[in-house]
Amino acid sequence: MPKTDAIVKPGVSKVDIRLDPVQTIIHSMVLMARSEELSGLSPWIYETVSALTPEQKATHYLVLIGVHYAVLPMRVWKDFPTYLAHLENSDPSALRDKVLDFYLCCDPHDKESQSIEATKESLMEEFDFFLEYLQSKFKAEYVIPEIEEPAYQLLKDPVKMQQVIVSHLSFLWQDYFQAEWERITPMLNDAVIAFEEMDFNSMDRVEIAKYITGQDLDQEYWHLNSEEIDQLTFVPSAHVGPYLGKFKYKNALGVIFGARLPKDTKIHAPDLSINEITIRLSALADDIRLHILKLISEEGELRSQEIMERLALSQSAASRHLKQLSATGYLIERRCSGAKCYTLNAERIQDTVRAVSAFLLGD
Repeated sequence: MPKTDAIVKPGVSKVDIRLDPVQTIIHSMVLMARSEELSGLSPWIYETVSALTPEQKATHYLVLIGVHYAVLPMRVWKDFPTYLAHLENSDPSALRDKVLDFYLCCDPHDKESQSIEATKESLMEEFDFFLEYLQSKFKAEYVIPEIEEPAYQLLKDPVKMQQVIVSHLSFLWQDYFQAEWERITPMLNDAVIAFEEMDFNSMDRVEIAKYITGQDLDQEYWHLNSEEIDQLTFVPSAHVGPYLGKFKYKNALGVIFGARLPKDTKIHAPDLSINEITIRLSALADDIRLHILKLISEEGELRSQEIMERLALSQSAASRHLKQLSATGYLIERRCSGAKCYTLNAERIQDTVRAVSAFLLGD
């Protein structure tokens, strides 16, 4: 793992750009579990998911979604085998308590919702109460009973839960992620080196985050200016596509972003250039998404419901396409009267054309 010097802006926070192999790999595993709802991810994610048997897919969803917080690393680890050994040697009850502690202590998904009072003991008394609590805390639409019930049974048996987690993660590492990590590490290192050479001294947190990720981060979700955050950590990924990942280590906020080269860098890294261009072009390589862009270009800002009606799209299809176009930067999303509204980002489209031209023609 490369050692990076902190980039410090007085009175703001320490900014760190680095590799975090365990956090990145776990995040890629989560992307595998969400691959059906997210388009534009690395092709490797979809190919790996398709190679799993139905039983392996079910176990994957159970481990990476159902008992996610037992798997999530709470600090930086030097490599994935070391983290696997840590999970295998951990107290099974401590792993179980990581999940329950998060459920009890985290903020509700809806700030105005009133979650049911609960303790670790009451959550483990019966599944119906466990499910009702999760639905009150995180909204029913985000809680899938078919996943939560087997997850609950694992939480009731911490030893078995630990065995299932370690066995599944070991299988994924040995059969898929070990070779993939070796393949992508040079490219990720290039991204770290390129951003380390940038001068962030004149920027605040929001500006730094936009410069590194290439996106405007929703402050309501990211809380970049929170006084509780002492450090911002940016971790490049080869699999996340146009999306971003979020993690926390104590008072450090982590952002997983698609590996890319910063603007105006002098570093030549063809693999990174190809990776970013592929992400941008994949968002355009779909007739529905092109029709969405054309519609908004001609009519101006539209609500998501209007886009669904004009193009005869289902809510799930519209949400998937709009999410990718927004994440890639082709659409600017904002809240308007309780709905989501979208406008075309013409500058992003022009920038994509320039990037392709510069790569292919050296222009």
